[in-house]
Amino acid sequence: MTAPTPQLGRVVVDPRFRARRIAVRKQAGRRRLKRLLVLISVAIVALTTVIVLKSPMLDVDEVAVRGAVHTDPAVVTEAAGIQAGQPLLLADVDGARAAIEALPWVAEASVTRDFPSGIVVEVVERVPTALVAAAGTPVLVDETGVVLDLALATPTFPPYVAVISDEPAPAIGGTVPAALLAGIDLAGRLRQNPPSSVLAVRLAPEVRLDLVGGGQALFGDLSQLDDKVEAFRTMFARVDRTCLDTIDLRVPTHPVLTRQDTCS
Repeated sequence: MTAPTPQLGRVVVDPRFRARRIAVRKQAGRRRLKRLLVLISVAIVALTTVIVLKSPMLDVDEVAVRGAVHTDPAVVTEAAGIQAGQPLLLADVDGARAAIEALPWVAEASVTRDFPSGIVVEVVERVPTALVAAAGTPVLVDETGVVLDLALATPTFPPYVAVISDEPAPAIGGTVPAALLAGIDLAGRLRQNPPSSVLAVRLAPEVRLDLVGGGQALFGDLSQLDDKVEAFRTMFARVDRTCLDTIDLRVPTHPVLTRQDTCS
C-alpha cells in the first residue's frame, strides 16, 4: 500500500492551538465588553449627577441659624457664604463653618445639609467674663481674652469686673495680651461671688482689687490664688467695711484689715 502524499501549501494546525486562539479571542472580547460597560456606567453616573445638581428640588431654599444670641443671624448667614438657589450638594459646609467661627462671638459652629433644600447652622457663642479697661473704650472679653464687643454695647447686671491695662485693647475679634489672662480669670471669679464687691483688678505693680464702696484688697503675686480668693470672700462677708482702707491678703492665712485714719 502506498502512503498518502502530503498536499503542498496546506498547514496542518494542532487542534489544541486552535482552541487556545479561540479562547484568547473570547477573553479579549470579554475585556472589551467590560470596558464598554464601565464607560457606560460612568456616563450614567455623570449624567445622573448633573441632573441631580441642576435639579431645583435640591437647591438651597433656607439657611437656618440656631444658637446665635449676641451675633445677628443675618451676619452668620452672610459669613457662611451659602446663597439661596445654590445646589445643596455643592455647598461648602467646611468653608462656611470656618468663616462663621471667625466671628468674634462664635466659639464653635457646625454647618450641615438638611435635605432636600436646607442648611442648618448651629452656633455656640463665647461667654463674656470681664471687661478690659485699656486706653480708650473698655471692651468685653471672654476667658481666653478674645475681644467680643465694646463694653457699652452689652450692658448687664451685675456689672462685669474691669481688668486695668495700660496697653490699648485690640480690635473686636482680636485677643488681649496673655499677661492679662490671670486678671481676666480673677475678675470672672469675683464678679458675683461675693456679689457687687469688686470694681476692678489691677495687675501692676502687684495684684490688687479696687472694691465697691472704697478701699483695696491686696493680693501681692498670683501664688496661692485660690486661698486668697477664699480669704477675701470670708473677710468681705464678715467684717465691717466702714472706712475700709485695705484688706491685706498677701498671706491668706493671716489677713490684715486697715481703716482710713481720717474716718471718724
